[in-house]
This record gives sequence, structure tokens and C-alpha cells, in this order.
Amino acid sequence: MENWDNLQLLLALKRGKTLRGAAVELGVNHTTVSRRLNSLNQRYNVNVCVLSQGNVVFGEVGQHLLRAAESMEACFTARLNDIQASMKQAKQRITLSLPPSILQCILLEDLHEFQRVNSELTLSINTTYALSNLEKSEADVVIRASDSPDEHLVGHRMYPISLGYFMHKDYLTGRANKEVSWITENVDHRPEWLSETPYPNAPISLAIEDLVLRHQAASAGLGMIRGAHYIAKQFPNLIEFSQARENYADLWILTHPSKKAQPNVKRLISFLLKTMRGKEKLVSRR
Repeated sequence: MENWDNLQLLLALKRGKTLRGAAVELGVNHTTVSRRLNSLNQRYNVNVCVLSQGNVVFGEVGQHLLRAAESMEACFTARLNDIQASMKQAKQRITLSLPPSILQCILLEDLHEFQRVNSELTLSINTTYALSNLEKSEADVVIRASDSPDEHLVGHRMYPISLGYFMHKDYLTGRANKEVSWITENVDHRPEWLSETPYPNAPISLAIEDLVLRHQAASAGLGMIRGAHYIAKQFPNLIEFSQARENYADLWILTHPSKKAQPNVKRLISFLLKTMRGKEKLVSRR
């Protein structure tokens, strides 16, 4: 079989289980899949696939072809990371993934300077709190807060993110203890850390998922928060009224072993290490 499209058709038929399911896999209509399957059967002069009660059933020849298609796909997938890395290197492009708050409060101006100095590079920034899949080349370098990053990744442990309890500087003015309240990530349950604060029984009045916006809400006098020092420093109206017992997690700069020797990856990691080491007092109070 010299036509890769036919291999994709077989894989789609297996995964979709029906002609309509295969059409969804391939992004075409049902009629196109039916026509291509008929053409495939005619090509081999046997029923590569037949329909039984609407479901796709592979014949003996079809099963052999399917195994060949799966083998070719596995071989291609195994090399995809190297292919994409080579393409990025040739195009002088590199992707960094990091939490939105780290970009907004710590690295935005520094990364702009990195791009200015390295004008031949295109720096693509993906902001997310989830760990991008380095094996699938969703990113070349990631910055993440983690107590135990995946063991197969390589990189540098920086320092912990220190936490505290914050409120607007005038939040307690004219308020009795029973009138104060918390802003947390989730209103459905009370976090365990509330018990270590000066106001363990205060209600949760507001739930805001976004980390930076919780600090902004506290800065507007809407309640108290457990927050990060590096974010709280962006809001002059916030004061720390109590220290947290524990840090959040350690910051890491990570990449995949297959990427660590790439010149652009080494250049970005070197820059991040130097820059982040200079930010330690902003982020950590260990």
C-alpha cells in the first residue's frame, strides 16, 4: 500500500468503529468515507472491511493492513518530537510555558528583553497552570511550581513560593470580627489552612478561581486571602496580617531530555536561571 491516506482511513475506521465515526476522525463526511472504503476493497479485490449491523469489521487482509498502519503510525509518532524540534530550530522558534501569575508579576519585562536581545528568535509564550506535555512538544521549556516534578524531566530547582495572609490595609476599620470574611478558590469546602489563621471561623464570602484576581479582590477590600508574596507586592493596598506556616511549592525550570542540548533551549534556560535567581527575594522568604 503506497498511499498514506489509505492507512489513515484504516486507523480511522478502527477508532471510529462506524463509517460515521471514521468520518468524524478524518474530518470528512460519511459519503467520502464510504466511497474511499469501496475503492480500497476494489484495490485489493477482497473485503478489507465490511459493515456488520453498522459496525466496521476487518477481514483477514484488512487486519494485516491495519497492523501495518499501526506500526507506521507508531514509528512516525516516535520520531515526531525530533521532527518538530528540528523544525523549530530551523525556524528559530522556541516555546515557553509558565503560570500566568509568574509571567504577569515576575517575568514579563525580562522576557521582552530576552526577545529584544535575541531578535533572530521567535519566543512563543503559553500561560497555563497545567504542565505542558514536553514529550508532545507542547513546549520546549516550562516553569512550574511543584513538590515533585515528573522524574523523566530535567531541569533546575529554584526556591519555594512563600505565602502569607493578606487584607486591605483598612479592611478591619469599622468591622467587628464577625463581619470579616475570606476569599478562596472554592466556596464548597473550607481549606484546612484556615485553622492556622487569626480568623479560623470567618465565613467564605467569595470564591475566585484566578489567583491574581483573588489578590485584586482583597486589594479592593472585598475580603481576606491566603496569597503569594510576589503577587501581593503588586498591590500597594494589601498588608500581610499573618504569616503562613508552609510554602506553596518549589519553582522549577524544566525541559525534556531530548531538548536539553538544543542551542535555543540552552540559551533560554540560561537566561531564565540568571533572571529567576535575581528574583528570589521577591518570591521566597525561606
